[in-house]
Amino acid sequence: MSLKETIADDALAEKIVRYYGYTEEVSLKNVAKTVAKLMINEYFDNICSGNFKNLTDEEMRQWVTEELNQRFDEKVVAAVEQSYPHLNEEEIDAKLATIESLYQKEHEAQVEAVTKAAFKELRSRVVSLQKEVKALKKKYTT
Repeated sequence: MSLKETIADDALAEKIVRYYGYTEEVSLKNVAKTVAKLMINEYFDNICSGNFKNLTDEEMRQWVTEELNQRFDEKVVAAVEQSYPHLNEEEIDAKLATIESLYQKEHEAQVEAVTKAAFKELRSRVVSLQKEVKALKKKYTT
């Protein structure tokens, strides 16, 4: 590996470490809130009609994983493309796969933490929304 590649790898590694630090400190709560909002939008009719069933851990994990992956792609893909402007799309995908495998443990920990936070946020929002619907029904039906 040339000195230039080593420096680029170190710079890329530093960017990714900063990204994960940012995610853990700032963004995990935001991801949980985003997931809860997306789920409220998806299940709004069921929530308002009182037919909403709690999601399974696996369903919530899918929503969380999708959101985390989207945010990871937004940050890390740009970092890889900037660090390796000479790579084609397939080579970038291979590099991303390598990076993802290096951070798999951190990713699993994030998914677990965000899933728990998203369940809590969703429950809070569902209860609040159902109270509002009940108050509106009471106001306009009596």
